[in-house]
Amino acid sequence: MKDEIDIRELKDSLRDVIPLNSGGSFKLLWDMLYHIRLLKYVRRSQLKEIDSRYSKICATKKLTKLVELDLLKNTQKDVYISTYKSLVLLKQLKYPTQTLPKNITGEGFINELNNTTVFIQALKLPDYHSLLYPNFEYIKPDALLIRGDNVRYKLEFIEVESSKANWTNWLENKRVNYLKLAQDKQVYNYWKEQCNFINLPIPDIKDFKFSVSIIGKVNHNFGEGLNFMEKL
Repeated sequence: MKDEIDIRELKDSLRDVIPLNSGGSFKLLWDMLYHIRLLKYVRRSQLKEIDSRYSKICATKKLTKLVELDLLKNTQKDVYISTYKSLVLLKQLKYPTQTLPKNITGEGFINELNNTTVFIQALKLPDYHSLLYPNFEYIKPDALLIRGDNVRYKLEFIEVESSKANWTNWLENKRVNYLKLAQDKQVYNYWKEQCNFINLPIPDIKDFKFSVSIIGKVNHNFGEGLNFMEKL
């Protein structure tokens, strides 16, 4: 598709989603599309958890209309994923799209939806700033949570884990890779680039650090900076 959308024409097509006197608005709809893109995989019921105002525009028939207009993809009964057209629209509307997921390839299965549950917890934190999805050479965190304000902040890699057959080896491999990442300049270079997108000060490399939060029902003592918890 072309990378430009006729906004007026699109709004006319969305009158069933944003009817007069509904309490909704196009701005509310754009915000909801932004959050769906940010979180990657979202159940319909989770939209109200993100923002209670979304209840005005997230009835199943309204979401079906968004699917028909190629703004969402319905991969399972009640699971919705952002489309390329939606990303184009958000960029055109001047939303901060540089750090949004570029390619969403999953279908929204249980592990991906478990991630979404934790990411919604992140959005609700009083010191929430941003949520990113880095991918390093030897480790792909579930997310990178930035907490703080535009001057002082901290970086927290998020790993959402559920029990596996080789649970101990799996976690040990994570531990080793994060310790390796802490000594790897690629993570610092990645962060410098992101700072340019989200307008945060770039720390000196000697002051750069991060922590890791492993969310789930398992608990190990991995030492300082690698923290186990049941929820954020």
